[in-house]
Amino acid sequence: MLSNVAESYNNWIGRARKLPITCMVDIIRIQIITQLFNRSAESKRWTTKFCPVMKKKLVDSLKLAKSLDVIVASNTVLEIHSSTSFYIDIGRRTCSCHEWQLNGFPCCHVVHALRSSGRDVYDFIDPFFHVDCFRKSYKESVYLVPLSERFDFDSVGSSIIKPPITKKQPRRNKKKMIPSRGENVKQIKCERCLKYGNHNKKTCKAAI
Repeated sequence: MLSNVAESYNNWIGRARKLPITCMVDIIRIQIITQLFNRSAESKRWTTKFCPVMKKKLVDSLKLAKSLDVIVASNTVLEIHSSTSFYIDIGRRTCSCHEWQLNGFPCCHVVHALRSSGRDVYDFIDPFFHVDCFRKSYKESVYLVPLSERFDFDSVGSSIIKPPITKKQPRRNKKKMIPSRGENVKQIKCERCLKYGNHNKKTCKAAI
C-alpha cells in the first residue's frame, strides 16, 4: 500500500545513487557491513532482557495502564474500560484494539489485564523482541569483495563481457519521487489556467 520502506532505503543510499553501478554496489556493501557491525557492537552493551526501545514502550504502557479499569469475566477473558471498552482473550492472545495481534507486543490494555490476573507480562511478548534474537539478527556479516580494478580476469578466461551499447534518451533522468497511494501531494497554481494541480505553465494542457 505504501512505498515508505523503499523511500527510506533510497534516502539511506543517497550518496551512492548517482555513482556508476560498480561503485554504487561497493558503497552500499560498505554501508551494510558498517551497519551490521555497529548494531552488533551496540547490542553487546545491553544488559536488559528486551531491546531498549521495546523496554521503554513497555514502561510507558505500564504507566498508561494505571488509569484503566478491568473487569474479569474468566481466567483468560477480561474487559478493559477507559473512554472505550476493549475485549481481551489471553488464551488466544487477542485484543479488540488489534495492536497485540499486529505487533506481537502487548498493548497497554493487555499489560493491565495481565497484571490484574497475576501473570508475568514478559511471558506474553514475542521472542523476536528479546536482545538475544536481536544479536542473532546482526551476528553475520557481508564477505569482503575485491575492487573491480583488481579482478583477476586471467583466472576465468581471456574473454571479458562488456556492457551493452545503449543510447541515452534525449530527456533528463527522472528524479522526482513517485507518491505513495493516498499520499497528499502539494498543489501548485498554474499561471496559464489559474487552477491548482500538479502541473505548471509549461506542462499545462488545459484549453484556453
